Amino acid sequence: DMSIDFRMLRLSLLIPVSILYSFLPPTEFTAVLYPMSLSFGTVLLVYLIGKKLYGPLAGVFAAYIIATFPSDILYGTMLLPDIVVPFYLALAVLAFLNAESSSGKKAHIWYVLSGFSVFLAFTARENSYYFALFYVPFIFDKERWQRGLYMIGLGFVLPVLVIYTVYFFKSGDFLYNLHLAQKYRDPLIESGYIPKNADNWYRQFYYMFPFFFRKIAGKKFFFSEMYGLAFYLGVPCLLYTAFKSIKKHKWHFLLAPWWFIICYLFLEFGSISFGNYQMMKKLPRFMLILTPALALGFGVVLSDIFGAVRKKIKKARKLTFGIIPGAVLIGIFIILQMFSLFGVIVTRKWSLEANMEKFKWSYYEVLKNKTLKPVYITGGWWLNKLSFFFLPDLRYADVSWDRSDILRDLQQVKDPSELAGSYIILDRNHFDGNNDLRIRHSYDSFDNYIQLPPPEWKLLGNSYGVEIFEVPDGWKYSEPDAREVALGAFRHAIEVDDLMLAFHNLHPDFITSFTRNQFWNFITSMRDLSSDQRKEMYEKRVRYKESKGKWKILFDLTKP
Repeated sequence: DMSIDFRMLRLSLLIPVSILYSFLPPTEFTAVLYPMSLSFGTVLLVYLIGKKLYGPLAGVFAAYIIATFPSDILYGTMLLPDIVVPFYLALAVLAFLNAESSSGKKAHIWYVLSGFSVFLAFTARENSYYFALFYVPFIFDKERWQRGLYMIGLGFVLPVLVIYTVYFFKSGDFLYNLHLAQKYRDPLIESGYIPKNADNWYRQFYYMFPFFFRKIAGKKFFFSEMYGLAFYLGVPCLLYTAFKSIKKHKWHFLLAPWWFIICYLFLEFGSISFGNYQMMKKLPRFMLILTPALALGFGVVLSDIFGAVRKKIKKARKLTFGIIPGAVLIGIFIILQMFSLFGVIVTRKWSLEANMEKFKWSYYEVLKNKTLKPVYITGGWWLNKLSFFFLPDLRYADVSWDRSDILRDLQQVKDPSELAGSYIILDRNHFDGNNDLRIRHSYDSFDNYIQLPPPEWKLLGNSYGVEIFEVPDGWKYSEPDAREVALGAFRHAIEVDDLMLAFHNLHPDFITSFTRNQFWNFITSMRDLSSDQRKEMYEKRVRYKESKGKWKILFDLTKP
């Protein structure tokens, strides 16, 4: 049905992992063994493509670059499609090249494998069908059609028809997968998580060539936080490869630049909506589909430098300083690549550690030695009000036909009294959008006990914008008066520094009476008041007025 997570249908990503889990222990290493293996496989494929197109030396250099590419190393141990798709695209390119140099049944087999590899990329990430554009320049050649070029279409279309026929018999919708993905993305577009097209142009270009200096170890570098210096040097290498192709009339040299351009144009301008033109949210990791082509450009330049040095050595009667410039240039390439790798890995490690601090705090410092009880947490990716909290930030799709015996079901809390005898984690970062996904939840979507924790709840800890409470056994929720909620929630917001909660409980008329700076100065001043001053504000200056059926606060600031 339409209630499941569409990412469950990324079959070429998940089925191999499922197979591994059938005979290996269910550990984190098992989960990443498949993407990590494909990451190594991409290195091999880049070498083979480089060797076939530009010579063995270019293949070696290209393999070195892709093997030390910072982002590929970072995502090579993550169960995400971003490292899987480049492998299958590279396999599609290699199979196509092998078909071009074969004939008869052998060519047919390679063409089918090329199309099937695009299919596998498509079932790892459903928008990967765009790579069919790679074949466009070759479809106008009659000789290729006679050799079996059409078999590429067979390799892609036939398995798509098989899977979509299964979807039709199971759901009644032939395009079930695409409609399911659309259903998931529509709310993300409406929420603003996926920006409007007008605010979403040329973002990949920004990640490729960051326009702001990155701070590393207190120093400023013109440095991408995920790609280091790679694109600054890689794009000129591709331009050199294209220029060399035109100059020497070796048109197959254009394959790497063409590969790069197709992927880049899709990343920059491709649509994630099937009904209308909606550009995708630009994420840096999406650019991993560019790195194999980029590595090939590096390989061409480095091999040409090495070849020029070798010719210089042969011409010289003895070893002279004539070889030094070429050797130095190659050395600079290698040093910059290793500098990029080190800089990205170190800064990424710091970032991940900072991101995990609140989860480590909540578990190791607050809950680890407590009595075992159910733990609930607000927000995250889940649309229900409170969800069971399994492990730090673990996302879990609950499916009705295959319930897990290991994990408890995700459960929507319909009656607050269900929370008796549990721990509650109120992560208020979900309400200001200061989280990994930059998703901002509304307090209107949650019950009043999230705004104003009941006095019976025992506060166990408050740090990182997170409050952890213990709910007594047998606790029953008694809804406060609506005015009490408004004032109590505002006071609580000031105490825990939750500006969105404070903002939520103020009346729009009060807020609009300020300029933006004046309003935030008012909030800041509330935090700085002494206890007596704050008491006067809450007891003598508070006024109430309804807004959309709820009581909101107006402070009387006219009194001296």
